[in-house]
Amino acid sequence: MVISYIQNFFRMIYLFVVDMYNFPDLRRYMLTVFRKRIFERKQVDTRTIYDDEGNPLRSACVKGKFVPDWPLVVDNIDNYDKFHARGDDIWIVNWPKSGTHWMFEVVTCLTSGKAQLHDGIKENTMFPEFCPVDILDDMTSPRILDTHIQLELFPEEALKTSKIIYTVRNPKDAFVSGYFHLSRDNLVGFRGGWNNFFRALMKEIKEVPYGTWYDHVRGYLAALENKPNALVVKYEDMIKDLKKEVRRIAEFIGYQNSEEFYDEVARVCSFDHMQKSKKELKILWQPGGSMYRKGIVGDWKNMFTVAQNEEFDAIYKDRLKNLNISIDFELA
Repeated sequence: MVISYIQNFFRMIYLFVVDMYNFPDLRRYMLTVFRKRIFERKQVDTRTIYDDEGNPLRSACVKGKFVPDWPLVVDNIDNYDKFHARGDDIWIVNWPKSGTHWMFEVVTCLTSGKAQLHDGIKENTMFPEFCPVDILDDMTSPRILDTHIQLELFPEEALKTSKIIYTVRNPKDAFVSGYFHLSRDNLVGFRGGWNNFFRALMKEIKEVPYGTWYDHVRGYLAALENKPNALVVKYEDMIKDLKKEVRRIAEFIGYQNSEEFYDEVARVCSFDHMQKSKKELKILWQPGGSMYRKGIVGDWKNMFTVAQNEEFDAIYKDRLKNLNISIDFELA
């Protein structure tokens, strides 16, 4: 046990050094985290929930909503008055595991006019979860920002003036992807099994970071309906015809280009290509973990038991009818 702990400690040190080398922009972020944690540490309302076997999942409470207990998220939300939204900001918003990284790469290609993967990481522009306000202020326009934050915690100024792309993924696949992410993530580190994870989601415990899928999606879809500065994109539509969605996104954000360019963006941003070519933060993951796992529709069938599927359908059947969007659990 002691040897394993020591080995893991030195492994984390090594991965930290590798990440600082691969992603120089992270250095400023880490200095901010160090300063906040050591010299400006504030009291945070944290909660820990447990699954049926006692495995913990920790969150922080902000204005009655629950978010991950990460170093800067509460401080950033408390300092929203220092954040200034821009009219050409492009926000990528969704419930976790709904295509944030994928959409980030697409938008980056379109705004840069270059069909190539971004050489940085989207966490550098994840606000309010990661990126400090002062770093945001120094970014050149257009800023591509991303978040999983609930509607009630989203910056009001940005909701009114900035461009918002809200991506929706069917909840069954999002749940499964979320389970594999958290079970292999060093930052959050849920150590329970799939059955326990499913039970916690079905109980709809409000203390889960970012809240429930239904509350998140319903809230944003209602708030963004008929807004000219908002575009809703389904994860499943990107799987079916990525070029078509690339074109839609380009027209929405005002970065139209040639059909040949859209073809190239779709190729570069295909899941297979990103999985093979995209550099990731190594310190986040246990061995074998990755942000890019499968990227398919219907993977829930490999995890849901018949009983779990029936339980899910019984709870969500009527709810999904209340959403002004169709949800695709599989592709024809």
